[in-house]
Amino acid sequence: MAITGVVFLALVILAVFMSLSGGGGAGSDGSSDGQGQNAPAEKGATGGDTKSTAKKLVNGVPVGYTHNQAGAVQAAVNYQVARSSAAYFTDEKARHATLTAMMTSQALERQIRNDDIGMQQVLTSLGIIAGSADELVARGAAMGTRVTTYTDQVATVDVWMAGLVGVTDKNAPMPVSASWTTYTLTLQWQSGDWKLSAITSVNGPTPLDAGSDSPTSVDEFRAADREFNAPPYVG
Repeated sequence: MAITGVVFLALVILAVFMSLSGGGGAGSDGSSDGQGQNAPAEKGATGGDTKSTAKKLVNGVPVGYTHNQAGAVQAAVNYQVARSSAAYFTDEKARHATLTAMMTSQALERQIRNDDIGMQQVLTSLGIIAGSADELVARGAAMGTRVTTYTDQVATVDVWMAGLVGVTDKNAPMPVSASWTTYTLTLQWQSGDWKLSAITSVNGPTPLDAGSDSPTSVDEFRAADREFNAPPYVG
């Protein structure tokens, strides 16, 4: 019964996480937050490892993509990676800054509202409070991309993501668990860059878990989360 309860809670949390894909957006004025190119990601910052990209950073998010299909794909991957970190879940100010860097001006307020509600539901389900935010593990990395439509003004890109979410606490209601999701990101060419105008998602493709019956301990997960860099941005 305990195992069944954990599985049910995992499904509830992942369902809420999936619900964060409902539209949204934010415009960027193209200004930099003062970080230089190739600036290392700080502990607790939203997004991926910025050492892997030479793009300009706005609020820690790589921006400034080429006006072609490859640029739209890079933007789609990096924007979804930026929405997958623990800080994006727990830090409202950082979350809003991240969305402001990546969304179209028309979609910003809606996405902020949707993600604020969704993230709070996830944190409540996990039992995360202000003092335990550092125990949250949340990461996402792209497994592949697929361009479904492209013009020089609008692009639709599917990004297949592997994710981790959970708490490194032996008494947590859900241990660190894996998720597989395909996000469909619609991008518009706005203010000289690719910006997100809509996000939807579906579960999978999900591989068979061929690992052992004994998952990694919370102590090992805690150490790994602190010692391993975030998944890298592409480009």
